[in-house]
Amino acid sequence: MYNHTGSVLLQTAMLLAVTNASTGTTNRWTNTISLADQGKYMKDVCYDGVGCFSVNAPWVTETRPVSNFPHSPEQIDPDFCLYTRKERDTCHRLFYDKPSTFANSTMIRAGRTFLISHGFLEHGGQKWIKLLKRRLLNVSDSNVIVVGWQGGSNPPYTQAVADTRVVGTMAALLLNALHKEMGIRPEECHAIGHSLGAHLNGYIGHVLKSRFGLTLGRISALDPAKPHFSKTDPVVRLDPTDALFVDVIHTDNTPFIQGGLGLDEPIGHLDFYPNGGLDQPGCNKSVGNYMEMDWTFIKAFRRVIGCNHVRSYEYFIESLYDRCDFLAVECESYSKFLKGECFNCKSALKPDRPECARMGFFASENPPIGRSQVKLYTITGAKKPYCRALYKLTFRISSSEESRIHKGEVGYFKIKIVGVQGETESITFLKEMTHKPGDVHTQAVAASQVGRVKSAKVTFIHSTTLFLFTWRVSVSTIHLESVTVENLTESSGIRLCPVGGELLLEGKQVDMQPCGKPIMMEDNS
Repeated sequence: MYNHTGSVLLQTAMLLAVTNASTGTTNRWTNTISLADQGKYMKDVCYDGVGCFSVNAPWVTETRPVSNFPHSPEQIDPDFCLYTRKERDTCHRLFYDKPSTFANSTMIRAGRTFLISHGFLEHGGQKWIKLLKRRLLNVSDSNVIVVGWQGGSNPPYTQAVADTRVVGTMAALLLNALHKEMGIRPEECHAIGHSLGAHLNGYIGHVLKSRFGLTLGRISALDPAKPHFSKTDPVVRLDPTDALFVDVIHTDNTPFIQGGLGLDEPIGHLDFYPNGGLDQPGCNKSVGNYMEMDWTFIKAFRRVIGCNHVRSYEYFIESLYDRCDFLAVECESYSKFLKGECFNCKSALKPDRPECARMGFFASENPPIGRSQVKLYTITGAKKPYCRALYKLTFRISSSEESRIHKGEVGYFKIKIVGVQGETESITFLKEMTHKPGDVHTQAVAASQVGRVKSAKVTFIHSTTLFLFTWRVSVSTIHLESVTVENLTESSGIRLCPVGGELLLEGKQVDMQPCGKPIMMEDNS
């Protein structure tokens, strides 16, 4: 209830900003779709040394009914804070029009450079930004520039949307100056942005290319903001042309009116949709749940409102540890992915298979050749560490004479996968349903990584409810022929049969051992 209510409050506040502006409460700083429909053209606003900004089409459309002029650079006053391994915690402020701020810094000349941009209602000192900055410096002797634009990220939302254009342009001016003065190569720069910060980074790439003929190397968009960016022209939002490689993590693409803040459309080269891109595991807690963890009310309330939205940067930060692959698979839809229809990965020998890539920092290891807007799916855990290994499970109900006489049973299965590296937690396979003789059920699941699979432990569960058909006088049983377990990371699978025969008693764990030789991933037998 709290999660839904909090989301509605936030959406209402944002919608009020749109409604007020679109019903006549306008000034020279705002254009609306109603004015545009009347054929009224608004003159651009220009800022010396930065550029001119329009609020006419395509910046105002039916899906972007309000378009504000951005505030001046002086009013926004963004911070471009440099951090290196020599100065990990001290902000060295850079100014694109003051080269002396470059020379007097610990910046690595011609070095790899990261930029981090926050979103609405945030600032450059956010805890997640500090953590991401530290991890980036741990994995790479590089330059990290935190783009703090708290002077423009405050309400109303429509104004914050507009101010990202000025900040993005100023960041592009900075990179161009660093390219000239310090030998920084834009194609070796990696811009990471959350929510509005993702689109801000898109403006960096666009301005670098259109004004200076330079190309940004990579943009990692962490749940890019949806309001005022959905179904807009590519120049208005982030798109694949803004960098050599654009990867996107979508975590909150529930419809906006229902509380979703993130964009659902694929806008990168690789677009990752963990857990389908919405309803992230562990994001169903109430304010009270967090306060029991000694969180303040305000902190708990904000967490409940934006839990799905912030998961994107939590996943990205965790991926820097490189302890788990965060592997994702290309698929037409999340439902088909869960059914195991897209479980094999493309390779040199199998070029017709789906793309597979690692979500997060290492996504650029396998960029799609000549393709963009590739949708990939994966499953995460409900708590840290979020990364899980992916398994495809195929349960075959026996069609033996005994099974046919029994006519099947209502219930579900729990399985623990045993591998060379240990044993997974108990995994629930499908929901309770009727299992008939000869049925074959397949599902993609996530669990801890156990390496090459050796065996499994399976339990059949039958739940008694108020419905008479679930009542049993004797112990419920099921005839299970086999379980095939495929480990996506290991690119291998194994067919397991119940030790002691196909008959499973309800609630009794049964060991599953190899039926025969291991199978390859393309073998679906």
